[in-house]
Amino acid sequence: MIQHRTCLANGVASLAATAVALGALAAATGAYAQDPVQGTVGMDAQVAQVCVLGTPTPGALALGQISEASGTRVGRLATIASQSIQLPGTFCNYAGAALAITASPLAVTTTTQAGFVGSVDYTCTISAWGATSATVRTSATNASGVGSPSTNAAPQETDLTLVVSDFATASDDLLQPGAYLALVTITLGPDAGLAASGS
Repeated sequence: MIQHRTCLANGVASLAATAVALGALAAATGAYAQDPVQGTVGMDAQVAQVCVLGTPTPGALALGQISEASGTRVGRLATIASQSIQLPGTFCNYAGAALAITASPLAVTTTTQAGFVGSVDYTCTISAWGATSATVRTSATNASGVGSPSTNAAPQETDLTLVVSDFATASDDLLQPGAYLALVTITLGPDAGLAASGS
């Protein structure tokens, strides 16, 4: 019996020593834990240069009868009020964009008869883009209808207004009957692009 008790005491002592050793090992392992690691992922993106010209509203001008219907000037050019076309939400997101206008005279599509006038000139102006207005005046000497562009030195978003005014004929002759048609083109973009297109 005495020998049996001695053997048990030795076993308990051995277990206690093992527990202490394991505890010390765990403490040592915690002291040398690995620090967090990191990785990086790069990102790359671009924004293109872009210009947007607001949709012309109205999209066409219906001037109706443009000759006097009564009085001493029957058949000659009537007074035509200035016309306005809105181009809302126009923008360029880069500096140096230019706005230009080209226009053709308001003219009949047939050959003009002798002693009659078959063409009406007018002026187009947009004043809210750059430091100066973009403008063009149609005339017999401006066959291409090219005017003076306007350049903005900074990116811009704005509502533009095209004003068509100062309707006149080269002479005060009678207007030739028929349909009178014209086309106004507004171009917005880089200076170089306008020069290349002839605007």
